[in-house]
Amino acid sequence: MRIGSMFFDNWPDIARVCIIVASGYLATIVLMRLGGKRLLSKFNAFDFIVTIALGSILASTILLEDVSLSEGLAALAALTLLQLSMSWLTNRFSFFAYALRSEPRILLRDGRFYEDALRYEHIRRDEVEAAIRRHGHGKIEDVSAVVLEADGSLSVICEGKAADCTALRSVLEHDEKAL
Repeated sequence: MRIGSMFFDNWPDIARVCIIVASGYLATIVLMRLGGKRLLSKFNAFDFIVTIALGSILASTILLEDVSLSEGLAALAALTLLQLSMSWLTNRFSFFAYALRSEPRILLRDGRFYEDALRYEHIRRDEVEAAIRRHGHGKIEDVSAVVLEADGSLSVICEGKAADCTALRSVLEHDEKAL
């Protein structure tokens, strides 16, 4: 391999990349608009995987000469259609919702850590405490609860006792069934 080819190979290859980047970019924008906001969300693991796969497909289409623009666009469209289909199924059938979506989980309530939940979710106490500080509270006693949301974020709820907190009622009902 020549040293010069690391920096520049030929103009037709550069033109090909530029044309595919512009075409792929426009097609991705159209597909994102057709697919809706959920396509790029981080609601659950499936959504995250789709987001990563969309970027990977676009990158492969741009950089790999053996992947044509039409093949890349077909892959993007198929993945978008799959995501929309799975979203439709999870909204219609509880089995799919249960299989693909995670539920929020209480990690701390009224000053008490839920050790089983921490272990199950692979979250350490110091991560919960850091979330409490990020939300502007210095002490565990200042919060009603900390909830690990379905998207992996930590919500800190400060509304008095957790048992009286309307923001926690549905999570509490689900967690108590699971316990």
